[in-house]
Amino acid sequence: MNSTMPLYISLAPDNKYDPVFEQTFLPAKVHLALRPLSLPHDWPYVSKWLQHTIGRRVTTITHLPHKYLRETYAIMLQCDFAQPFVGLINQQPAFLVEICDGDKQCDGVEAGTHLFKPGDHVMRLILSHTAIHTRFWSEHALFSSLAYFFSHQQVKRIVWQLHEKDKFYINLANQSGITVSKPPKADLDSAQDAQDRRGGIQVYLYLRENFQRFLTLYHRTMQKLP
Repeated sequence: MNSTMPLYISLAPDNKYDPVFEQTFLPAKVHLALRPLSLPHDWPYVSKWLQHTIGRRVTTITHLPHKYLRETYAIMLQCDFAQPFVGLINQQPAFLVEICDGDKQCDGVEAGTHLFKPGDHVMRLILSHTAIHTRFWSEHALFSSLAYFFSHQQVKRIVWQLHEKDKFYINLANQSGITVSKPPKADLDSAQDAQDRRGGIQVYLYLRENFQRFLTLYHRTMQKLP
């Protein structure tokens, strides 16, 4: 199920909105839904996920700017070129996924790691501990997010930029079968060049023309699993 809400639309940070996308994965009947972030309802969960993610790159977790992060998401919800979504798995908050118009490069990763083209949009995925450690939930979160984003015609490619310390997410991207871990020569000479020149940033591209074929195969594979 897809809603008719535009991908980018100014929203009130304190409101709670209905899901914009829902999907059920068989045979386990794992139900996944995406809805815009609601700060009063979701921040207790999201702040923990962010703390865990950012905490891997700093020395003292208690120094993380929680107020700044919350204000950043409030601004993101109200703008017209970026949108954060909370992913619910079996009705429980399980991950955060953000998308931003590629021209704005608002994902917080160093600029210059990717040469953006019309139709490029930047994604960031942050999984909860439960989603990371439950079989197939991370894959479900990734592919459902991509399916929703690609349902909007303005999205031609999804750019996912990962730091070299994000080992779990890099492994997830490498296993998906639809990414291009080596940037095109027009962007950078090689993935290693990207890491050498941009402080360990790895670029993955998801292409609209490849994604639908892979998603069909993925669902067929899931249905055959015990």
